[in-house]
Amino acid sequence: VLLLVSSAAAALPIPEAIEAVANRLVADQITTPGPLQGTWPGEADFTGSIVAGLANAYLLTGNAAYKNAAELGGNYILNTHGSHPFGDEAYALALLSDITGNPTYASTAKSFYDSLDTYGYISGFKGTDRSNAVFYVAQHAVAAHKVGATDAGIWRQALIQYLARVGDDVAYFPVQSLGVATWALSQTGPMDDTRVDPFGLIGEPYWAGVELDDLAAILASHQVGTGSYQDSFYYRFDHTAAGPGFEPAGYTEDTVFGILGLIAANNANPGLGLDGNILAGRLALASTVASDGVVYEHIWSGGASYYTYAGEWLQAIPEPTTLLLLGIGGLFLRRRR
Repeated sequence: VLLLVSSAAAALPIPEAIEAVANRLVADQITTPGPLQGTWPGEADFTGSIVAGLANAYLLTGNAAYKNAAELGGNYILNTHGSHPFGDEAYALALLSDITGNPTYASTAKSFYDSLDTYGYISGFKGTDRSNAVFYVAQHAVAAHKVGATDAGIWRQALIQYLARVGDDVAYFPVQSLGVATWALSQTGPMDDTRVDPFGLIGEPYWAGVELDDLAAILASHQVGTGSYQDSFYYRFDHTAAGPGFEPAGYTEDTVFGILGLIAANNANPGLGLDGNILAGRLALASTVASDGVVYEHIWSGGASYYTYAGEWLQAIPEPTTLLLLGIGGLFLRRRR
């Protein structure tokens, strides 16, 4: 996406940023009865990502308004795409069963997975951009795992194969793809010596010899250490800009999914010692939030703003146990009501 330069607001403290972002999503949700009830203006196809963010905001704050908005969005998914959800929608349904105790959301996703020609469905992602394929297959892999789908393991294996096809010049968002894949793989199975491209037959050269247990370290190596974009994530594996009008790092989505990948990897293996990377990345992400809860395309340069960015941003907040490990959980937990 070509950067549209604007001025992002000064950083809010993280607790205030969370509330500002979630409150805006609640305020701007379409609540009037009709076919788009539960969605957000112009972004119906991204309802799943926004609902997942609100679900996480509810887990952190206990604010019932966030749960209610998430449920309204989930009901839109059930009514519109229940028999054929996008990956982020299926993931959102699984989360909704977790926070509401209503099994209908998860059972709907499970019914979808168990009724599929799984191999045929997965092969259809070959017709889209490789980053797009990784994103949606990753979301499906986590959702299928969470709801106990029969073919959950097939989704995980497909994600590994789609990740192997990602490279700087053949995918829109290389580092973002690595982040979302690490997030999903770390939650759905062992991060062991399984090779991403075991025979070097289908993958890009970047993945030669790479094992699943290498992914967290590789992802961390794409977090900016010093300089103008410090603590955000690079866009490409070679750390260059994608072309004229782009910046090499600092995009909100790249940083969101980079942090999500590190969080999941750290939860699966606390010995990785990624707490500092995660906290630094989250503090950088807070810089993209305006006082009115708008989340911008780029952390420092501003640019476009979408409700999707807000939902994804809210997902990058660690769950309460991780917040406590980072020493900043109490402020959130006291706000429960």
